[in-house]
Amino acid sequence: MSDLENIKVKKGQRVTITYENREFDVIVIDPDGLGKDQPSLGFGFGIAEKYTGLPQSTISRWFQGDANNDQNLLKLPSGNTFKVMQISGLDNNIYQVAEVSDWVAIVGDVLKKPGKISKGTKDKLIDFLTWFATKGLYAEAYVALKGVYTKRDSRSVSKWMMARLEGKIKRNKYTDFLKEQGCEGYDYANWTNYIYERLFGKTAREMKQYWEVVEGTKIIARNYISEEEGLRAVAYCENQVVELFVDDLGDAHDHALFFASKKFADVLKKLK
Repeated sequence: MSDLENIKVKKGQRVTITYENREFDVIVIDPDGLGKDQPSLGFGFGIAEKYTGLPQSTISRWFQGDANNDQNLLKLPSGNTFKVMQISGLDNNIYQVAEVSDWVAIVGDVLKKPGKISKGTKDKLIDFLTWFATKGLYAEAYVALKGVYTKRDSRSVSKWMMARLEGKIKRNKYTDFLKEQGCEGYDYANWTNYIYERLFGKTAREMKQYWEVVEGTKIIARNYISEEEGLRAVAYCENQVVELFVDDLGDAHDHALFFASKKFADVLKKLK
């Protein structure tokens, strides 16, 4: 939800918008930029650094023009240029912003011709694009399938995406930990299946198939563990393995599974 609802939108209005659990301070560029009462929005270099990973110092080096002009350019390493607009805010501040869709295009352009940016920045750029693209694709798919994309749909997709993101972060921590303990090759799959089989009674592959097949089947809906719920349980268990390890991987997994089974008892009993 955003502050744009139920108010008269004005150029230069500063609005805090929460999109997928990320807060963006955006500026209204044109109240009718995308059509009647459909404002175009932009944000500045600080927000871009926060969510794309591109340092403000790097973006500033791409800036071409005079900060006092209404319109300037960002010239990227590829040679492509994007408009930067100077907007007088209703709060009496001056903002240099690029339109939201231009920031998405800028990120894609930088990934194609990165110049001298770090691997960490590249990873964050990819995450930024993935985040926007996934939600947009789901919105379009829901409209095609159901004829509508509701707020409930949006919340469901957001929760699922957050579960996958949290799981990915913890998963990296877990796999790095296994590597430190000398695991290699099939060891990773074996420990993953050890967790899945004791939580769900199925291997990781079988659970993936379960989520693909069961989704939307009303007959067994009451016994259904959603992918979001399952991933949270697995991520919690993997994180506990890292936290509880002393000198034996088997013991660490068993203790982690004990706590995960307690914490997610209401979810796991659906498969019993």
